[in-house]
Amino acid sequence: MLIKQTDYHRIYRVINSLLINENADPASASMYFSTFGAFILEHHYKIKAKPKGGLAAYNLDGKLILFADHRDDGHVTGAGENFHCWVEADGWAIDFMAPAFSQAAHALSVPSRMFQKPLSFVAPSINDLSKSGDFFYKSEPEATARRFADWRKHAMIGDLASIAAGWFRKSPKQMQSSLSVSDKDGKSRTIPLLGNSLAGAW
Repeated sequence: MLIKQTDYHRIYRVINSLLINENADPASASMYFSTFGAFILEHHYKIKAKPKGGLAAYNLDGKLILFADHRDDGHVTGAGENFHCWVEADGWAIDFMAPAFSQAAHALSVPSRMFQKPLSFVAPSINDLSKSGDFFYKSEPEATARRFADWRKHAMIGDLASIAAGWFRKSPKQMQSSLSVSDKDGKSRTIPLLGNSLAGAW
């Protein structure tokens, strides 16, 4: 494992808490989870981490979770509206959004678990997801670059990434159970640390 499950859970909860506070759209949540997650890994672990986006498919407890658009020719693509983002770092694939899959509107009911696997485990094709924990990624660099360029124009994105990195602490260090932030009008708000408990890993 690249990072301990405890730290994975902390990163997920920090990002999750900021998203809840911002009323962020769950459909675009994977962009936050991957970008902020990569930022935290670089900041706290000095690991070269990169957010990736495109088609993602998971076999989770025998249920296929697919983030993709169906094309007219019968194929699927991750370059359209239904895409997913994950983190690639030091030969590992990490999806910090995995514990929140049960809340994603298009996802099936699955337990909250850590998703952190060696990239060498990626399935050869979308049809090769035979057992639980199998996954397939097809990165769409152009579509992702376009999407992130528009998304990053929002000034708050950089601020939130810095807040996330500032809030996170590696275990066994103590983490604050809430964080006080000021909004653009100078009003102070308290953000509680929220998130699903983890039932192991995929």
